[in-house]
Amino acid sequence: MISALIYRRLCLWKNHMVPNLFFFILVPIFVFLLISLPLKNIIRFSLAGIPYDLWVFPGLIFIISSFTLYPVIYREFFELRINNKVLMNISLSPYSKNKIILSNLIVACLETSVMILMSAMLYMFLITASFNISSIIFFIFCFILHCFLIGNLYITFTLIIDNLLTIFYIFFILMIIVLFGSGFLIEFSFFPPGFESILKWSPISIPFQIYLKFSSTNIIDYLSIFSMILLTYLWIIVNGQILKIKLRQ
Repeated sequence: MISALIYRRLCLWKNHMVPNLFFFILVPIFVFLLISLPLKNIIRFSLAGIPYDLWVFPGLIFIISSFTLYPVIYREFFELRINNKVLMNISLSPYSKNKIILSNLIVACLETSVMILMSAMLYMFLITASFNISSIIFFIFCFILHCFLIGNLYITFTLIIDNLLTIFYIFFILMIIVLFGSGFLIEFSFFPPGFESILKWSPISIPFQIYLKFSSTNIIDYLSIFSMILLTYLWIIVNGQILKIKLRQ
């Protein structure tokens, strides 16, 4: 099923090559120019003394992945569901609803990873950043974990909500949380203590915290990793049940 979905996405890309490339190129540039450069002049260094443009580099990648993952999920589970198009036909296939959710997540994460690779190359050209192999491998792992978690969140909302205006309001709120409440741009220590403890428990931010802990101390937080993998697995099952209910099958 995954190969079929990949082929379908390639066909969609072929039919919309120019706008997709335009989107893929402009998003990382806008994120860098409108977010990283201004904040660099305000927050010179992180609390650990790292130059801000280096510290924020992984966070910008997480932000771009959160932005680019949403249109893919929205199209598959909201637009096609509301209009009774492809999703209905896929759901009638011999695949379980959980496998449909998982397969779409994998394909969406693969598509997002292509853009992240382009964004990372752009940022490394604009700033002087160096990472060792172990840090890169662990970052990729945390990035994939983040994509699966926020992808599941997007799927949940695009399945339970049937109103177009409401889904856009939800997306706007989620993007505000991603930008300013996930630790990607502003460290949690800048928030009031009570609010900080609440934000740190957000599943969206935990993979990034896991990576920061590893990059600063070389310690792998196995408990948090296991908890997030378990949450992802259970979330896929829940989304599969929601999909089944929504399609009344």
